[in-house]
Amino acid sequence: MPRKRTAPPRQTQARGARIVSAYLENADVFRTAKAAGTTPRGPAVLVLKNRPDFDKRDFDRKAKDLARLGQEGRLKKASPDRDSNKVHDPATGKRRTRTNIYRDRMIRNLTKDGRLTQDKGTPETNKYLANKNVVERLYAGKGPIRARGDGLDPDHIQELQLDGTDTYDNLRPMDAWTNRQLGSDISVALRDVPEGTPVIVRVIP
Repeated sequence: MPRKRTAPPRQTQARGARIVSAYLENADVFRTAKAAGTTPRGPAVLVLKNRPDFDKRDFDRKAKDLARLGQEGRLKKASPDRDSNKVHDPATGKRRTRTNIYRDRMIRNLTKDGRLTQDKGTPETNKYLANKNVVERLYAGKGPIRARGDGLDPDHIQELQLDGTDTYDNLRPMDAWTNRQLGSDISVALRDVPEGTPVIVRVIP
């Protein structure tokens, strides 16, 4: 029986420049099965660990929810297809992803539909001033992100790549750097896992 992995792959540790936040505890099982053209038994065990460059609060909340969803049997490897989930946006008349619509709706709600967008009055009288930091981070999240705190993304609580739905009730704001890097690390960790395979999540403190 293959020994369970309790640390990231050795080659990942050797790189030194970057600590991965997700790896597969039983990766050897899936690599061997893929090479042999067989179907592995049992679930994929996805291990999540906070990275020093992450927003710890956002990572902890995300990891806790994924661990819970895995325990409930709701996670499985899936192929996220955002294009098929685009919807008509009445505000623009175009087909857009729900994440982009969700972001713009948040901005409108935080600025009174965009009417108060100047530094006038006080946080008590100007909703934009009261939520200025959040609004600016939401705007910043529309572009490239280079570090923690640079912006906010609408995050899928249950990742699309883990069979989550592209619905508004599955979205919430999350630090954009943490969201994008964690999502990328999870994708790499699951690359040898066949679609439809159940996934359980273990979080390392």
